[in-house]
Amino acid sequence: MDNTVAGFKVIRTVDSSRIYKPNAAEKDYLRYRPLDIDLWYPAIKSDTNSIVLMRDLFGLFENRANYYTASNAGKGLSQQIAKYFCDYLKCSDTTKVLNYKTESIDNAKPKSGKFPLIIYLASYNGMGYENFKLFEELAKKGFVVASISSIGRYPGDMTMKKEDLMEQVNDALSTLKKLKQYSTIDFTKIGLVGYSWGGLSASVVAARLPAAACIVSLDGSEFHHYGKEQEENKDFDEIRFSPEFKNMRISVPYLRLESSPLINTVKYDSVYNFAEKIFSEKEIIKIDSAQHEDFGCLKSVVNESGKCKNNIHYKTISKLTISFLEKYLMDKE
Repeated sequence: MDNTVAGFKVIRTVDSSRIYKPNAAEKDYLRYRPLDIDLWYPAIKSDTNSIVLMRDLFGLFENRANYYTASNAGKGLSQQIAKYFCDYLKCSDTTKVLNYKTESIDNAKPKSGKFPLIIYLASYNGMGYENFKLFEELAKKGFVVASISSIGRYPGDMTMKKEDLMEQVNDALSTLKKLKQYSTIDFTKIGLVGYSWGGLSASVVAARLPAAACIVSLDGSEFHHYGKEQEENKDFDEIRFSPEFKNMRISVPYLRLESSPLINTVKYDSVYNFAEKIFSEKEIIKIDSAQHEDFGCLKSVVNESGKCKNNIHYKTISKLTISFLEKYLMDKE
């Protein structure tokens, strides 16, 4: 879309139909489920616009870690996250990463019109900004993206327990209700995207949401790998053999983009065949030599900020995802 930029805003609200903090008093702000919606949308560029920096996005993690626990648990997390990625990739430094300029424009004026909606479900304990580069491209192409962080039951840590998975699922469904006030969203055209553990959440949402038109799994956990972690296997089986999951039918087009590392050090016994749940067009594409972390954009941010060599995996993943969503939500071939 010509002259369209990616607007960004955070909507903080509450789902008063769900208790968050057990036994909390009515006046306790954590009694009911807090809900933060990270929203990217087609917007109009202005000279007064403020560009979102990486420190602003990491700052959301700090803020939420504090807010969801009524503590100072998040203090210093921005520096820690930036340092972790720099050390891991042996590239850049924390200052360069934190000062990295995104293409997201803070609270930019929305473009007029009706735009398809993408509900994104973040990876295990991941924040809604983990794939902001993909969201920026989608917004510039005419999509609204509502990103749902991976936050479990009080005090907010995600686990592989069914109860925590369902918190993210219900956050997504609650988000849809909260967004009904936005006249620029076309609620007849909804796509779902999930990364890692969020891929499993997205599949559950898809089965519950009649308006869902398609789903993209970014190396999602719905194809569970049974291995030596017996507790994880047990938790997945609890989900897999639950009445809702056993009766699940995915009746919309499904795309799975899958990692295919050159050296796979993780040994597993078998993989759950989630494809048996899909009763529509489905496509599974392995991204040659891609690792699981290549399906989020933070590696690319560090490499760009430090002017290090960047692999092409993330661009490939983004291109395939966008093309699929354009096909089924915008009728583009």
